Amino acid sequence: MSTEKEQITDFHSLKKEKIALLELSPRNAKLMLAWYVPEVSFEVFDQFVEPIKIYEDINRDGFIKPTQIDNVVKIVKRFRKLCDALEVTKATAYATPAFHEAKNHYGFIEEIEIASGFKIRLMQEQDEIVSVYNGVVNTLDAPKGVIVYIDDEYTEIIHYSRKTIINSSTIPFGAESLASLFLEDAGMPEKQMQEMANFFKKRVISETPWMQDIFTEETRFVGVGDVFDSIAKISRLGKKYPLDLSHGYEFNKHDFDNVYDAVKGIDLDKRTRIRGISAKSAGTIATGLAMVRGLFEAFNIPKFMVSTSTVATGVLFNQCIPQTMEKPIVDVVMYGVTANLTYHPVNATNPAQVHYLCNILFRQLRVMHKLPRQYVRPLKVASFLYDCGSRLRYLPSRKDALEVILNSNLYGLSHHDLVLSAFIAASQHSEEFSLSDWVRFKDIVTDEDLAAVKKLAVILKIAVALDSTQQKLVSDIACDVLGDSVIMKTVSNGQDISFELKRAKEALPDFKKVFKKNLELL
Repeated sequence: MSTEKEQITDFHSLKKEKIALLELSPRNAKLMLAWYVPEVSFEVFDQFVEPIKIYEDINRDGFIKPTQIDNVVKIVKRFRKLCDALEVTKATAYATPAFHEAKNHYGFIEEIEIASGFKIRLMQEQDEIVSVYNGVVNTLDAPKGVIVYIDDEYTEIIHYSRKTIINSSTIPFGAESLASLFLEDAGMPEKQMQEMANFFKKRVISETPWMQDIFTEETRFVGVGDVFDSIAKISRLGKKYPLDLSHGYEFNKHDFDNVYDAVKGIDLDKRTRIRGISAKSAGTIATGLAMVRGLFEAFNIPKFMVSTSTVATGVLFNQCIPQTMEKPIVDVVMYGVTANLTYHPVNATNPAQVHYLCNILFRQLRVMHKLPRQYVRPLKVASFLYDCGSRLRYLPSRKDALEVILNSNLYGLSHHDLVLSAFIAASQHSEEFSLSDWVRFKDIVTDEDLAAVKKLAVILKIAVALDSTQQKLVSDIACDVLGDSVIMKTVSNGQDISFELKRAKEALPDFKKVFKKNLELL
């Protein structure tokens, strides 16, 4: 047990730096700014996107015009000035593989490098595939899966298992290029959308023969890109989904059909009014829906999980945490919690000790709580973030912890586990539990979850109390169940823990209420 504690980083002592990532595509120049701790974690804190129209030059005659080059140079120089003003300590840049289509791409990149000081890497197709994969496997709990990344110009399909890429294919049609092929006349009528779906379905089947042999119960289908993000947003609005979070959101064929049916009859000029999606996404949403429909029909996919991690996310992982180039992160949930505590500090300095004590109590009280292993993960997250409400005020309320965790977008957690973690952390006092808040999430959680949250919240309350001085004085706990009573014996290696025991005894009424037994602390 002590080994586990020693592996946890001291979040308060980590030295944070700033990194900038420049991404150039034929349609956009994007600058992402992130905090990072070398070899530990990173968190994006801002991004800037400037539209460019190089794709028109490439499609016309293969040459990027001087006026377009001058425009991009001006944009990138502004980005460089911003990096200098923000005292960025590390900068990296790349251009997407689509630039290989330009006959003068070397001169274009060289001119930007000279003018801005950015060293730009021109990605190969395989580089981008690896970056998409790295972004997904390091932010989602999906050991086996198929990633579908729909870009503006092409679609990449990546099959991986146990964190190794097995197969990949690039389909030369994306949300913009497929729309151009079919000419989006009259606002993309329903018949034209179905024609696109049929076309894309046939193309995908012909270029991914390996897809027929990969289906198992463990295989997850992960959707990446603006198309999937837009589908998730529209689906959540239609269902009145309680979480405003695309990453980790899942939609099945029924959910997708509801979105498809809602959009197929809307004229192009009216799609910009769809809540939650950008003007750019509104222009390609019908094409994207046709492509996803083709995927559902081609492979009988049960459901998609949405990832908001993109090529840039994968590049940032490799730049900030170089070891991910060799092997993905083992514990994605713990990585997400570590990043959260690193860039959003709390008052408490003992999250690792609280988690350590929660683990002991969960095992010692197993005969009473009778909860399966699936609840260990939400308890782990809640124990590390038990004090997250202190970010908002010195004496946080229950509501503070609930909202902080629900809006934290913690990597590796399903939406179900995210909700459980939030309620465990927010319900350390039974009188503070709000059933009205809980019913908001009735489509995500169950009655069994409600009973589990109440038990785990008491366990967390006792664990927090047993390290009230944040000195790690309690080293072990042993529990004996004797009839209607539970004897909880603490081990302190001779240290005075009278204050800890006094605070822990405040949990006796909650323990009695939830476990129906009297608790005696020694």
